[in-house]
Amino acid sequence: MLALHGCLSAQQLLGTSFAEKGNLDTYADTNDLVVLYPQAVSSLWPVNPQGCWDWFGYTGSDYAVKSAPQMTAIVSMVHALGA
Repeated sequence: MLALHGCLSAQQLLGTSFAEKGNLDTYADTNDLVVLYPQAVSSLWPVNPQGCWDWFGYTGSDYAVKSAPQMTAIVSMVHALGA
């Protein structure tokens, strides 16, 4: 199971609140699943002060396609888990 946090919700800013309060770990435990919590971090360059996943193009013009940097990173993480 893949859990993407919202803007201003990365571990860098909220610690473990997203994981703890989302109850996804409990759901995963009771359904024999693994939860992947990838993190988008806040930065000044590229301009992403709220630590959002790229829905507006800060990683480049290809941000909304399968070959986008964040999407390829997430797919690689899922594959590393054996999925």
